[in-house]
Amino acid sequence: MPHSDDARKQDSDFGTNVRYQLTFNSFIRPTNILNLWRHLPEISLRYWPRALLIIATSLLSQPLRFLEAACYRRRIARTQIDQSPVFIIGHWRSGTTHLHNLFAQDPALGWVSMYQAIAPDNSLIGGKWLKRLLGWVLPTHRPMDNMVWPIDSPQEEEVALGKTTAYSFYSQFMFPRWARSFFDRYVMLRGVPDRVVAEVKARYLRVLRIATIHAGGRRLVLKNPVNTARIRLLLELFPDAKFVHIHRSPYEVYASTRNLHRSITRFTTLQSLDGSIVADTVYALYEEMMRQFFTDRTLIPRGNLAEVRFDDLERDPLGEMSRLYQELSLPGFAEAEPFLRQYVSSQTGYRKNRFTLSPVEREQIARQWMFAFAELGYTDRLP
Repeated sequence: MPHSDDARKQDSDFGTNVRYQLTFNSFIRPTNILNLWRHLPEISLRYWPRALLIIATSLLSQPLRFLEAACYRRRIARTQIDQSPVFIIGHWRSGTTHLHNLFAQDPALGWVSMYQAIAPDNSLIGGKWLKRLLGWVLPTHRPMDNMVWPIDSPQEEEVALGKTTAYSFYSQFMFPRWARSFFDRYVMLRGVPDRVVAEVKARYLRVLRIATIHAGGRRLVLKNPVNTARIRLLLELFPDAKFVHIHRSPYEVYASTRNLHRSITRFTTLQSLDGSIVADTVYALYEEMMRQFFTDRTLIPRGNLAEVRFDDLERDPLGEMSRLYQELSLPGFAEAEPFLRQYVSSQTGYRKNRFTLSPVEREQIARQWMFAFAELGYTDRLP
């Protein structure tokens, strides 16, 4: 949905920079900070005020964290995820948010909300007052595009995971120079001890149990680009899970992902960063993620994986959603269709960001990601 000039001015009036930093950097567990302690000498001098903000908000939220654990520990542990989730996967900037918002129109489905992602250890005990407070603090639009950011809107569960364990890939937003290493260890799980794998699984299930409580037991539809390379782990947790893979031209993905990294790290990084590091990270992580997905998608049981092009979804959202429900044998499309129509109508004025690529960049993308052009059926690659 487009953002009005008045709303943009309001963001500026209330101090956009501070609000984004509080959104991304607050409610992090103190144990996460301790586990990342070895990286503290790498913090640039100019970012120590941000580091102190992270530490301060972490400590200030600790009493709430203890209170929620005391009041809700047993209920969370007893909560069963009776229906295997629907996982929306796809590289960043492939249309996962748009697809997630469409699925979220179905009243029979639940999700991890922005509120739950920002305060994953406090969302139950915080009730309405904390949500109201965060709704006031939260910026009204996302930093990487023009989409509005309501407090109840669907959000990536990786954001919540990144605040509850240091073994999440999203630690890279604080230490972006380590992005490739974090991806290798905490997404691909290469060379990590069993206790790390066990903690990732336990923390992830806890996030989903809390989301199930908020959703009143409804089936969860979850969007997390990181999960594109976590198929094996997800199938261990949910053998009958449904997957929807959305993809987009690699040229568009590269340009938009580069902008994503630049936009978010402005508010999260604790390290000085230059453009070449961002570009190298985007090239490397896309290749790692997509090659892993192409290998592991054969593990998904027949009938549990559907694929969609972003361009097709954008052109015919209702038709593509109907097809996805049918291919995955998901019930309830007829009941969801009126809500989908209303949502689609509300998005008619939305305008995407437009990015340009130099001939050199296009040539490098075509050369490095040729395998993805072929696997996904895009024919606009360079010879």
